[in-house]
This record gives sequence, structure tokens and C-alpha cells, in this order.
Amino acid sequence: MSDSNYWQSVTTRRGLGRRAFLRSAAVTGAGAAAFLAGCRSSTTTTPAGGSAAGPAGSASALFAVPEGKYGGTIAEAFSYEPTGWDPQASVGAGSGAIIEASSIKLVRHDYRRTPPFKNGAETMLLPELAEKWENPDPLTYNFTLRSGINWPDQDPMKGRPITAKDVAYTFKHAKTPEAVVQSYVFDPINSVTAIDDKTVQFKLKTPNWLFPNTMNTYSSMIIPDGIYEWTGPGAWSSDKSRGGGPWILDEYQPGSFASYKPNPAYKKVFGVPYADKLILKILIGQTPQLQAFVGKQIFKLSIPPGQLDAIKKSRPDIKTNLDVYAASNTNALFSNTQDKPFDDIRVRRAISMSVDRDGWGKALQAPYKLESGPITWGYEDWKHDLPKMPADVNQWAKYNPDEAAKLMQAAGISKSNEYTIHMYPYNETYTPEATFLINSLQKVGMTAKLKVYDYNNWIANVYYSLNPKAYSGMLYGPDNLDRIQQQLFDRYSKTSNRNHAFIVDNEMEKWLPEFSAAKGPDEAKVVSNKIQQRSVDQAYAAYRPQPTSPLAWDPSVQNYEGQTEFSYQSSFRMAFLWMN
Repeated sequence: MSDSNYWQSVTTRRGLGRRAFLRSAAVTGAGAAAFLAGCRSSTTTTPAGGSAAGPAGSASALFAVPEGKYGGTIAEAFSYEPTGWDPQASVGAGSGAIIEASSIKLVRHDYRRTPPFKNGAETMLLPELAEKWENPDPLTYNFTLRSGINWPDQDPMKGRPITAKDVAYTFKHAKTPEAVVQSYVFDPINSVTAIDDKTVQFKLKTPNWLFPNTMNTYSSMIIPDGIYEWTGPGAWSSDKSRGGGPWILDEYQPGSFASYKPNPAYKKVFGVPYADKLILKILIGQTPQLQAFVGKQIFKLSIPPGQLDAIKKSRPDIKTNLDVYAASNTNALFSNTQDKPFDDIRVRRAISMSVDRDGWGKALQAPYKLESGPITWGYEDWKHDLPKMPADVNQWAKYNPDEAAKLMQAAGISKSNEYTIHMYPYNETYTPEATFLINSLQKVGMTAKLKVYDYNNWIANVYYSLNPKAYSGMLYGPDNLDRIQQQLFDRYSKTSNRNHAFIVDNEMEKWLPEFSAAKGPDEAKVVSNKIQQRSVDQAYAAYRPQPTSPLAWDPSVQNYEGQTEFSYQSSFRMAFLWMN
């Protein structure tokens, strides 16, 4: 393959079956730019819809479902109380999905692909606000916007066209101190320029083959030019929520629900939403979600361990997907490697070997996958499996309490010293899981206690903190990273606000630019494997077995196959569902 198109992988797809339309999860794996344009000569991408992107009229054919029916209400559970309504100051699971419903982005990942993460699905992007993009040289991306897409008829936009100035404003503001955003999206950007109303140009600092893939994140939602001058300083209340996506926030009742109505400006171009109303019910924990599903208040449920038969009995009408979903985030016990004694590799290795992952999975995660490591098994093409690592590396991820106790003793760890595990209980298994870890550590000579946070304090004081002393000891919880570039960059880059272990590893710091500058996925996977292997060898985290979950859904909801959706894009995908 010539240098001019070495990133390009021709993948076309014509036609769109109803059953296949939404089966794929909102794919966000690294490799999403594998089909993107080449480095030296100007190459235009071909959107995954099958034909080259054309005028706005083609958007309906690209996004709409031929058999789709209009009307009805789609109700979904939302697992968090929203932390805010500003997409650049309220990032994370606590607001991402609830803001997502109103958002428009340059590109979206191809939600139609099935199964997720396999057969090249992670490489596909659909054009949304951008109808095409070009990569004339390694440091330049030119996005051409669709014609005919307007903002909703709300203050301060008043239905005006969405232009390149809005895009440039979005990304320029994201680099200001006031913005709280996922850094990996914006770090590569040197400048953003509105060439004209329909063309926005990104200049990068260094080549980054993942860059177009990062245009579909929490932080890349396009906001109106001048919106912060209109809202004024401080947090956005729900009445200031603004976006150009398929839904418009209609009502928000704290602790209860957020409801949305269709955005006519979006529907005019894309033909969706199909439903007349979207409701995101705020249901924190598995028990209230299960009760709401049995009571037909929400249309789908990720089935808790051991509950499948009971749910089938309570809802004999349901459809179920008994194929486990491809887990999209990792969960681990992280240690602060800049804090003693966790700067000692013997301690970290002992922590990792203290965990009986098989026993953990059987007791708390059934059904589960024992495979555990830096990149979850859901990314089948990107995960470096532990059995494929050298024996002197993968030994540290195997249960070996006797050796763990010896390492603890050699490192001078005393049971009289107590270390803290910081945790937010994302679901009802997290507290017993943390207790399982505490008991595991106790058996090998380390005493630990648990400190539990509410969600907002967890996000503000632990999860997004850049202070290496923000927490002492260890941290348990989901890495909550559903994109490969986050799993690599945010975990191992010393400047990342999601580097939970505060790792400073000179080898990894050298490899990360190699990953970005790779000439496509094959070259990138070589670097990715090195990073994963070193992470296991250095025992930077003790990863848990990956839970799997059957899914159940209401048969009255059409164009849905029961697959797990990533939370930050699920509300966008609700636009493509309809009722009987």
C-alpha cells in the first residue's frame, strides 16, 4: 500500500436491514481511524454508509431506518444524578449520556455494525455534522460541514445555521482553564480555524491516526458560538442545556427524570427521532432498575448475576439477548505509585497476586470472564491476552498468595499499618467486591479499610484529581474507559487527569507517541501490546475478572437487539428506536 493511502481501508456497505441497524454498540475502540485518509497526498474519506458523503439530503438515507415508525415514548434508566448540563464542565458518566441526547458531533461511530468490536467494526465512522473530511498531510484535517443543519429555535441561537465558527469555538473553549474535558481529545490540537462557514481546519502538533476517532466523545459535542457569553459564569442549570442533536431537553426533575422532545431542525435533515418523547429515569442501583423494568417503566435491563430466571418469570413477554456483551471498561484496584509503599514494585506485584480472580468471578460476577488485564476482552482485536505474555510477566496476574505474602514481608509491610481503598459504589456489587479485596490483602499481610464516596465527591476529589496525594493508598472502581486511546494514554500519561495510579514510566512515555504516529492499526497494535505487557509486569493495577451480562428488553420497542450500549452514546441512539 502506498504512503498516500496507508491508513485507508476501503469498507463500503449498502443497504440497511432493520435488525442489523442498532445491534452494534456505539463503537469507540482505537483503530477507528484505520480507514482514514493517507499522509502525503490529499485523500477524502468515504463514510461507512456505503457511498461518498453528499449533500444534506443523503443524511436521511444514511441515518434513517426504512421500516421505522413514528410515535411513542422511549423510557430508559439513567444510573446517576446529573452533575451538570455544560458538556465542557460536566464530563463523565454522571452527565455524559444525559447531555448526549441533545448533542451533535462532527462524526459518530457506526452504531449499525454487529457484533461490536469485531470484523473491523471499530474502524467505522459515520458523518454527522461533517459530511466528509480530508487529511492532506499528517498534521492537517479539513472537515466539510453539511448544508441545511440549523440549531434549534432556542435562545441564543434562534434556529441559525450551524457553521464552522461553532466548531472552532467549541474546540478553542475546550482548551481554556474554565473547561473540564478529557485531555486526550485536545492535547494533539495545535489550532482550529474556520476557513469559511462550511470548512473547519484542525492543525495537529504531531501525527495522530486516532484523531478523527476522538471527535465522538463526551468532550467533542459541538456547542454554539458565544454560548458561554450568553450563559454567564458558573454552572449551567438545566434550562441552559443547548445542543444541535436529535433531542431537546424538555423537563428535568432532580432525582426523578429528564425528558426530551424531538429537535425539528435535526429531524428535518436526518429523519429521526422516531419516538415522540424520550425519558431518562434516574434510577441509581440495580434494584430500582429491576423494579422499573418488571413494572414496564423502562424498556431494557442489564440482568444482574443470577436474576435471569426470576426476570423471565416476572416478565414472560420479554426478549433476551443471552450472548454476553463485550465489556467496554476495565475495573481494577489501582495503587498510587508515587506514594509509599506502592512505589515498591514488590508491593504492587503482591497486591495483584493476592486476588483470587476465579473465586471473585464465581462469587460476585457470574457469569464472568476470567481474562483480566489493561484492555478488556471486549476489544477482541486489541487486547493482549495474558496467556500470550511471557511467563515471567503474566505470573504477576495469577493468584499466588504464598508468593504475595513473601513479597509483602520482603518489602517491610506490617499488618499494623492500615491503607485506604477509596471507592464509589457504581452498582450493588462494588461494596462486596471491595470487601473481597480487603480480605484478600489481609491474607497476604496488608491491612486495608474502605472509604466510600458519593458520586459527585468521587468525581471531583478522586477520579479527575491531578493531585498525586488526592487519595492515599489504593482506589477501587471502574476505569470507565471505553476507548482504546483512553485506556492507553489516560492510564499511563503522567499529565492525564485519569491516570489513577499516577504512573511515571519513562518507557511508556516513549511508546505513547509511537502509538499515535503509527501508520495504521497493525503497527499500533505492536506498541499497544508492549504497553499492556509492561503494565502487567509492573503490576500497575490489580484487574478484576470481567463481568458479563445478558440483556432483556421490551418486545414493544422495535429496532433493538438487546445489545449493551455505551452510556455516553445510548441517548443518541434512542433516536433510532420506535414503538409497535
